[in-house]
Amino acid sequence: MMINRKKTAALMLGLTMSMTGNLMAAPASADEAELMAAAGETDLQARIEALEAQQRELLAQLETLKQHAGEAKKVEDTAKANKEEISELKKLQDKVKLYGFVRASWDNDSDRNKGDIYDDEKTNSRFYLNLMADMKINKEWTGHLQSETNQRYARSTLDGYYTRDDGTVQRIWLEGNLKNGLNINVGRKWSFLGNQFSLLGATTDGIDVSYPVTKNGLRAGGFYYAMGEYSNADFNFYGPFVKGPIGHNFDIFLAYARLNKGRTEAIEAPYNPGDYSRGNWIGNQAFVISAATNVLPHLRATVDYVRTNHKNNLAFTDPTASYGDCNQSWFARLDYKGTNLDQKGSWGAYVRYHNIGRNGTIWNDDAWGSVLRNSKGWSVGVKYVPWKNVEWENMFEIADCNKDPYPYGVQPYKRHLFRTQIDFHF
Repeated sequence: MMINRKKTAALMLGLTMSMTGNLMAAPASADEAELMAAAGETDLQARIEALEAQQRELLAQLETLKQHAGEAKKVEDTAKANKEEISELKKLQDKVKLYGFVRASWDNDSDRNKGDIYDDEKTNSRFYLNLMADMKINKEWTGHLQSETNQRYARSTLDGYYTRDDGTVQRIWLEGNLKNGLNINVGRKWSFLGNQFSLLGATTDGIDVSYPVTKNGLRAGGFYYAMGEYSNADFNFYGPFVKGPIGHNFDIFLAYARLNKGRTEAIEAPYNPGDYSRGNWIGNQAFVISAATNVLPHLRATVDYVRTNHKNNLAFTDPTASYGDCNQSWFARLDYKGTNLDQKGSWGAYVRYHNIGRNGTIWNDDAWGSVLRNSKGWSVGVKYVPWKNVEWENMFEIADCNKDPYPYGVQPYKRHLFRTQIDFHF
């Protein structure tokens, strides 16, 4: 009896558990199913519509991009054409370069009309144009030309009348800078020997070559020149030279020249064809020793010494004439600071001394008639840049000229020169 009661209780408990489980797992009603299906369909449709909207936006963007692509192609083609044109213009710019300066100058010269061979050189109240051109042939060779035009002021010439000096192309030459460092100049150009153009500073016909000796710029070479400064020059000269920096603060220019004349063989007097009355006024050998260094951060000293082997063989009978060889020259200069054409307000000053023997050089640069052969004196000057690419210079000089006179012509005299000039560079 007791066992039956236990079985009955277990059976009832099992039925109860079974019914409870069946009630929890019962399916939703039909209305609930419809609602769930409708909600799923709505979400899907919304997703489709969103994707379609995105697709339409992408298509619109694509169409815009296509239009811009056409414009971009036009811009690209224009940029390419511009680049090619710029490249051609740069090539043309590199091929031909014009530069130089225009000058207005005025001299107050106490002894301009002394009647010596430098009269024309001392007429410096003028307008002046120095026009230079570089014409690139290829990577190694360049053609050069120089044209100088002097328009002297009316009533400022020796005869008191206006003269017109038309510019021509006075100098043309070729320059080669070869890959191995060799530099070659051939043709008619302005050439110099010495840091202050002391042994030579003049127009020449000929050739010079140089080759780098050190990496810091020292060069060694040689030259063969025919004098081209005046029309009746009848001599040539040739020799070696060394120029450039030695160390970081010392520059040298050493040169030796030998003329194609005998030591006492007569040379025509400059600007006076057929005149051999001055005998040989150079000799047939000459050299220059020139050096420059910065003695202070803004102070540079330059000294040139020139000597020829001139020997006086003229039979002078005039007691006022000089019988000496007169074959040495000194040039010394101190430069303080210096101008920078790109910097408005920059300035520099200098002091210069020269003592040039009558027969003490081949043909020094006379600095527009201020540093004359057979004279000695002092000059002081100041340079200033009032505007970019414009330089104004004022200079005063006192010099003893014709210090070793010939037995004829002008005797010794003291010269006072004031010069002001303004250069417009381009």
